[in-house]
Amino acid sequence: MLVALILGICVIQIANGILQILLPLRLAEAAAPPLVVGAVASAYSVGFVAGCWAASRLIRRIGGVGAFAAFGLLAAAATLALQLLPDATAWVGLRVLMGMSYVGMLTVGESGLAALAPVHARGSVFSLYMIACKVAVIGGQMLLASPGLSGPWLTAMAALCYGLSLVPVVAIRPPAAPTSAEPQSAEPQSAEPQSAEHGQRSGSPWRFVRRSPVAFAGCLVVGLCNTAVTGIGPAYLAGLGLSGAGVALVMSGIQVGSVVLQWPIGRLSDRRDRRLVICGVAGTAMVAALLIAKAGAASQDVLLALFTLWGSAGMSLYAICVAHANDHAAPEETVPLASAILLAWAVGAALGPLLATAAMEWFGHGALFAYVGAMSGGLTLFAALRRWFAGPSRPRRT
Repeated sequence: MLVALILGICVIQIANGILQILLPLRLAEAAAPPLVVGAVASAYSVGFVAGCWAASRLIRRIGGVGAFAAFGLLAAAATLALQLLPDATAWVGLRVLMGMSYVGMLTVGESGLAALAPVHARGSVFSLYMIACKVAVIGGQMLLASPGLSGPWLTAMAALCYGLSLVPVVAIRPPAAPTSAEPQSAEPQSAEPQSAEHGQRSGSPWRFVRRSPVAFAGCLVVGLCNTAVTGIGPAYLAGLGLSGAGVALVMSGIQVGSVVLQWPIGRLSDRRDRRLVICGVAGTAMVAALLIAKAGAASQDVLLALFTLWGSAGMSLYAICVAHANDHAAPEETVPLASAILLAWAVGAALGPLLATAAMEWFGHGALFAYVGAMSGGLTLFAALRRWFAGPSRPRRT
């Protein structure tokens, strides 16, 4: 059951790996200005924000499997339309639809994973899930290095992957967690005063933020940084003079780095306060980003090493933040919590590319990774201060 769920998400990530590189390269070939590139990247995240509100409601109405199928078909259709409507304005609208679809499928997948993962191994389980997804992303990205595949073929392959992702989920019908978007009655007795009960019943995400603020700050920063790097990074590298194959190679180093360290970081978070782990990983991401900004137009090998270092930290944060948030939630809350986590990520992801491209416009090409380093440094400081003043984290045992 769990394998079918992860397999379906991994097939989606192959499509994402293709489009993460293909779309920015096509915009660069069309000489689109940086703000247009940022608008297309942010449109995906704007759709993500809208999907966070719509996903749990659709899951409540038609169930997790039905919602996954509906979102998957919408993503496939929107991907095909990218080829039929090669216009940046049209792409903004299509990427909004694709973002909505993607968050819907992730809500089903990650809420199911949270419901099945034991507390004592939650970091490890989410890390393995992220590793599988990142291997799939790498596979999709490396398809761009195949000389026989043109843009139309790659777009069609991405659409096909969205459609094929439905097969394992619909055929095996894994239990993707409770279909209700509202918690039932498992709130800790001391978690909220009586006056906050209405907010809990209405599915407000703020109660989750109050329980684990570092987790939500981490997801926000991951959105602010990672989407800027994956959405603008290819154009950034192309501006440094790298070829298309070189861009694909350096960008794939991000995923390779996260795959190498995701599991050890997850295991460490199961044995230590997750806030300390978040602090250390965010600090490493800050240092790596500032080194990239300093390196500028270095050799391809140097850039590959630095991007791999950044990916090993920056791309490993999300799983630890999700595990930390689920440590303080009841089993009945997996769907609304998944939506709240994804919403925090999406808000950051919607703003990240625009903030990054604005920084590049004002301060020059290298400001992309100076911005990423500043955001990661802020998370490092917040996690350290929260751990210092709040004391050790005590996960909820269910």
